[in-house]
Amino acid sequence: MKSSQPNGENPTSDDWAGARGDKWLAQLGRMEAMLAPVDAPLIELLALAGARRIADLACGGGGTTLAVAAAADPGATVFGYDISPSLVHFAQRRVASDGTKPVFAVGDSASLTVETPFERIVSRFGTMFFANPTAAFTNIAKLLAPEGRFAFAVWGPPADNRWMAIVRETIGALVDVPPPPVDAPGPMRYGEVGILLELLNEAGFRHGEVQDWRGDLAIGGDLQPNAAAQFAIESMSVAQVLADRGPELIERATRALAERFEQHWSNGAVRLPARVHLVHGTR
Repeated sequence: MKSSQPNGENPTSDDWAGARGDKWLAQLGRMEAMLAPVDAPLIELLALAGARRIADLACGGGGTTLAVAAAADPGATVFGYDISPSLVHFAQRRVASDGTKPVFAVGDSASLTVETPFERIVSRFGTMFFANPTAAFTNIAKLLAPEGRFAFAVWGPPADNRWMAIVRETIGALVDVPPPPVDAPGPMRYGEVGILLELLNEAGFRHGEVQDWRGDLAIGGDLQPNAAAQFAIESMSVAQVLADRGPELIERATRALAERFEQHWSNGAVRLPARVHLVHGTR
């Protein structure tokens, strides 16, 4: 028999500033290994040549920020901002030995201010969690210089992201997983990307376009099915409905998910298809 539980898969910016950010940090290496394939196509859309000031918003532990810095022109200054102090502290430790690396600081995209606007702004999976997206995107537009370029990665429709759908289906067989409220903060918020394009246009961005990335993601990197299932249960938002339900239920969910993942074991990893909207344009 399934049991009911409040929906815990829609973390807001405030959640990321606290416990959710700490959870992400605990799985950071595996999460970055899983999401790394999205970095190169996202960064390519920034057209970094000639850009001197670049910002990565909701930068997490800094993996994408470092990739941006590696791709930028020599002498460019790259900044990474995140609302989670623990993630920013980790990112700062990553570059502590080299002053030419990105500059990381705690910052909320909805209220961040700078004296000199950025010429490029990027965010990989960080724009879906704003409590007030209209206010947040309006503020981000102010951070970008006229004619500056932006590129945001957001998840495509649930049907095209089997890696997340399988986790949701497996957990949903054990406990009630309510459908996320319409336009609530959450990973799949802009699966219908037209919503995001409209928000960006209203905020002052221009020439918004969408280029989809499709490919297989290795769940947690190079993990065996059981370890990949444990990673998914511990890190993915939908699995938060299992919080405080006791170890027995979590173990059942992990076993069931591992069985599903075994069907997708290939070339040393659990590989599942994903679709990402790469939304880009100018101000």
